[in-house]
Amino acid sequence: MNIYYDYGGSVSTRFLERIPTYVQGLDEVLNGGIIKESILLIAGGSGTGKTVLASQIAYFNALHGKNVIYVSFDEGLKLKDYLKGFGWNLDKLIEERKFKLLDLVAPTETLAKDIITFIAHEIREFNAKLLVLDSLTTLLLNTPELAKARSLVDVLRKIKPPGVTVIATANVFYGTRRIGTGVEEVIADTIILLKRFIHKGELRTKMYVLKMRGSAHSRRAHELVFTNIGVKVIPLMPA
Repeated sequence: MNIYYDYGGSVSTRFLERIPTYVQGLDEVLNGGIIKESILLIAGGSGTGKTVLASQIAYFNALHGKNVIYVSFDEGLKLKDYLKGFGWNLDKLIEERKFKLLDLVAPTETLAKDIITFIAHEIREFNAKLLVLDSLTTLLLNTPELAKARSLVDVLRKIKPPGVTVIATANVFYGTRRIGTGVEEVIADTIILLKRFIHKGELRTKMYVLKMRGSAHSRRAHELVFTNIGVKVIPLMPA
């Protein structure tokens, strides 16, 4: 049983096992971390930090003993070089069979279900406890009907083994407010939204937790700060 203080100041109890993010400040925002077996969606426009945030959570969970599968439809194997810039040695974790990077092409509608079945098979074979889909929008983009797109995610939810937590990224396209295809935010248990803003001529990233099923969470705006060793989360002070 986890005992935590909700943001209203009262003491609450929950039978919810949490997974640490290893991102400074983020566990506090999520009131203890990611809920185990849930789907966490990290949504935002291009360049807001979706991939680096998802990668940081995945990398450090693998470093601390969880088997991780990272499915990349966008960065592919370039992700390894990208993460070296933060000093993260992904190759070492891959060699130690703690981290598996799947470089997959964006599927057509007819192949999407096969890819989801393949991912579920890889989860079992690798005994993965954490799955990252980067991005879920790319996986669903060629499925024009929302009902079919949602059924694809339901397939993944039902055929993945118990105990597996999913982190997915989703795009918010320029000029729109909708997250991805519209399905992503419906199926997610927790949604982190990243938005760019300008402060004193500098481009920065603002972070909100839009929802977190079954748990209290911070409702304040926070800033996702980029450093040379990764990202951290700090409260955004009023202007």
